[in-house]
Amino acid sequence: MKLTYLGHAGFCVETAHAIVIMDPWLSPEGAFDSSWFQLPKNHDLAPVVDDKLGLPKEKFVYVSHEHEDHYDRRFLDSLQNRDFTLVIARFRRPGLRRALAQYECKQIISVSDRESVPFDGGELKLFLDDSELNRDSAMLVRAEGETFLNLNDCRIFDRMTEISQEEGQITAFTCQFSGASWHPTCYEYSSEDFERISKQKVLAKFRMVERAIEVLRPQVFIPSAGPVCFLAPELVDLNFRSKGIFRRAPEVVAYLTPAMQRAGTRVSELLPGDTLDLHTKETEQASGARYRDEDFEEYVAAYAAEYDGYFAKRRSVEALIDAKGTFMRLQSELQKKVDLLVLRDRVSVPLYFGLQELSGEWLRVDFSHGNVERRAEIAEPAHYRILANAWQIAKVLDGEMTWEDFALSFRVRLKRVPDEYQALIHAFLVLGKGDLYRFCRMIIDLENRTERVEVEAGGKKYLVDRYCPHNGGDLQEGWLEGDRYLVCSRHGWCFDLQNAGACTTNSSSIHAEAVAPEKPVVLTSA
Repeated sequence: MKLTYLGHAGFCVETAHAIVIMDPWLSPEGAFDSSWFQLPKNHDLAPVVDDKLGLPKEKFVYVSHEHEDHYDRRFLDSLQNRDFTLVIARFRRPGLRRALAQYECKQIISVSDRESVPFDGGELKLFLDDSELNRDSAMLVRAEGETFLNLNDCRIFDRMTEISQEEGQITAFTCQFSGASWHPTCYEYSSEDFERISKQKVLAKFRMVERAIEVLRPQVFIPSAGPVCFLAPELVDLNFRSKGIFRRAPEVVAYLTPAMQRAGTRVSELLPGDTLDLHTKETEQASGARYRDEDFEEYVAAYAAEYDGYFAKRRSVEALIDAKGTFMRLQSELQKKVDLLVLRDRVSVPLYFGLQELSGEWLRVDFSHGNVERRAEIAEPAHYRILANAWQIAKVLDGEMTWEDFALSFRVRLKRVPDEYQALIHAFLVLGKGDLYRFCRMIIDLENRTERVEVEAGGKKYLVDRYCPHNGGDLQEGWLEGDRYLVCSRHGWCFDLQNAGACTTNSSSIHAEAVAPEKPVVLTSA
């Protein structure tokens, strides 16, 4: 089995009888309304992949989830060779299935969690994370005595023990290691708070990957789905925030080196076009000039310069958007979303939504009363606020992009007072109307899960809820820090066992109770 790296989270797996293309993101227009771009550039591999799909073998193209840095519809539509099976995950939400329903190829199959798809001499298997705020999947390919596990962005780190026990030796393992969220990147923080929060999130992500390597003990680890590149003029500075959440491969490799040495794992840092033979562990490097991490700043500057004309044309179109009309349409859309948020009475602060082009005009979302009103100023000290561009909100309202894609574009500014994560506000902002009810249902289902487990920390035993209140991560697969904190392996949420299991960053809890030590039995003589 050979792996050719396609860049970002993309791979081409080739066996004697099959070709599997995973998450090919190759379009030069980037993702999320041209806010994310591939680092390094990989656009020249598009015809290479098309040629691979023309080979006389059984062929599969796998799309892990609907984020545009994995589901590149422009590239899929550009393919000339369509004699392949398109593999997607069977999520409860049918959005991706519907979007691809009319796509012309050999066949489209949607695969459930832990379901296998056989091919001559091997099999594919999918593992799903279907938890509303996170819809993602991972793929395992087994053939020719080797096994490749591609986790991409799928946060199923709490299932590593299960996968290890069921699948045996993993030859090569790859997963996301860099941050990719709008917190804290788009939030208003002092430089000190920004660096502190970023460091916490980076270490939590690195620890998740470390834990996976400790459990799986793969022969090879391949860093992938790393940081992207921001080329739009209003975003380009994000590339150079050295203390932020976007960390490049050398840093995670340095962190993971002790764990990899203990696990007997070697690292293979591939660049787009490089091929790794899983049997011999030898790498064939792509021809041509190679990207070097030490040249990052010069590389990004030249990369951005190539897109000056592209973004200049966009700005001329964006300037034509009617900000006032968009503001009125936004009010109507937010009211519809409030009506569908059945747990809105749990939200403790109002949300203020403004547009960059309209000074002194806000939409105040009053969750407790279920209404959206216009306001000239922010009245309450405690509030959540978001400021966006009218032209981008217009694209959301026109159905050109989803609310989640809007959030991932990073073209927003946010602030929350107090600085506490509120899952319902986050869901309200990033989910579509059709997803809000399912999200509230998920929260209720999590609250009704009563299973408790015992953990030991600092020589004491505690009884805690088994499942994390955030997205249901199995806390039995978490880890301990400082002899008092239990950390969820899915998203790094940290719970203080000595403070009744309270989360250290918000008001959730795993309701920790100290277990009284058993009293020794004293025997007395008759």
